[in-house]
Amino acid sequence: WREKEPVDQRAYELRQEVLGEKHPDTIRSMADLAATYNQQGRYAEAEPMKIKVLELRQEVLGEKHPDTMRSMAELATTYHQQGRYAEAEPIDIKVLKLRQEVLGEKHPDTIRSMADLAETYNQQGRYAGAELMKIKVLELRQEVLGEKHPNTIRSIASLATTYHAQGRYAEAEPIYIKVLDLRREVLGEKHPDTIRSMADLAATYHAQGRYAEAEPIYIKVLELRRDILGEKHPDTIGSMTHLAATYHQQGRYAEAEPIFIKVLDLRREVLGEKHPDTIESMAFLATTYHAQGRYAEAEPIYIKVLELRREVLGEKHPDTIWSMASLAATYNRQGRY
Repeated sequence: WREKEPVDQRAYELRQEVLGEKHPDTIRSMADLAATYNQQGRYAEAEPMKIKVLELRQEVLGEKHPDTMRSMAELATTYHQQGRYAEAEPIDIKVLKLRQEVLGEKHPDTIRSMADLAETYNQQGRYAGAELMKIKVLELRQEVLGEKHPNTIRSIASLATTYHAQGRYAEAEPIYIKVLDLRREVLGEKHPDTIRSMADLAATYHAQGRYAEAEPIYIKVLELRRDILGEKHPDTIGSMTHLAATYHQQGRYAEAEPIFIKVLDLRREVLGEKHPDTIESMAFLATTYHAQGRYAEAEPIYIKVLELRREVLGEKHPDTIWSMASLAATYNRQGRY
């Protein structure tokens, strides 16, 4: 993506000069450049460009043109990646309805819209709705695309993620292993989706307390992501978090703490203060202080995390409820009953 960016930028500039702002090819070049920013984790730069692309396509091509619908879907994805699920959801719903009407139920783009909406439900903790939709997406992709198509494999992995989020690790683990084997075969060891599968499998080991199995996988994933994506990419930062969490769970707080601090600084810079991942990093740091008996340091962070999660995720989200319990535990440890 770092090599692609200057090519996208030059193509956009040339088309703007030669063809004009509203030519479909110029708009496509703008969309390509925005997608490159998105892949680099530069969501704040991608977002205004995606909004402009959508507005131009609505004007030039019309609401129901496939490219216009694609632009709507891509804007929703950028909101989703910034943790702005309440903004992503109505767009996901609108795109799905349009694609069902214009393209039909079994068109790959329609299926993709179902997958996007299911993931938005998943991230909001609405697992029952997400699971049903993900099962339907998987069945459609198996029928339309075949078992080894990257999007089918992605659906298998996505379903496992929903099982994992519900604590159904025994169901998630064999699926993650299957997905990793398929991605190594189809995409190769260094493809971002293959690396993501390694991380997912490690997360399932971690959740089951199998830290000795999780740790070497997390280390490998972090090395690969640093090499391929760079230090500040959200996926690389996520890998640092996972490794630190594994150290924490093994009582290796002196190793975990500096990584958590670095991750929090990076996420504030890259994602912003109110992104769910940034809030998660604050929670991890507070947990590390709490585990070391440093309750006076943990308490104000837990309070801030709870306030942010109430605002961003809502009162009934599982992470918000976890924050309430964590703050209560800190009061309890200080004898403040």
